[in-house]
Amino acid sequence: MRQFAVALCFCMLIPLQSTLAKNRKDVPLAPLPAVITNAKRIFLSNGGGSNLAYDAFYAEIKQWGKCEIAGSPDEADLIIELAYQVDKRTGVASSPILKPNKDMTGIVQTGTNVHSYEVDDPQVVLTIYDAKTKTSLWSDIEHRKLVTRRNRDKEIIKTVQRLVADLKARTSPPVAKPEEGDK
Repeated sequence: MRQFAVALCFCMLIPLQSTLAKNRKDVPLAPLPAVITNAKRIFLSNGGGSNLAYDAFYAEIKQWGKCEIAGSPDEADLIIELAYQVDKRTGVASSPILKPNKDMTGIVQTGTNVHSYEVDDPQVVLTIYDAKTKTSLWSDIEHRKLVTRRNRDKEIIKTVQRLVADLKARTSPPVAKPEEGDK
């Protein structure tokens, strides 16, 4: 009977494990609102934080060529704002205070040191607004990797490129997979 119970538990865990095993590539991209995918004219807005991020974004969107870049929000279907920001948080860590015991044969913990530290999270935020209503339609955040000062500009550009690549993937129609007999 015990073996049966163990086997039953094991069989119940297999579907759970397969559900938990899914990763990002198993989740299909959600479609964007039609107003975004059908837009013909867009106005690009610099939300601040980094001229380099905005310049890289402008160049990527212009090179893509999906939409005409309008000179003002009044002439556009969408307003696409790009902002670079550094989110600052405080992290907390602890470490034990260790001292030898009285007879010097071992170590005992006599307390805990608590340390706080600042965490920087540089990120590029893309927000798409309806040009007529100014309603936010979609946004995305891409976190810039922490790198040395010398490589910061290169990483800002790569971060913007990842954001635009995601936008391209979401606005392009899904590629149909060939059927078994279509090869």
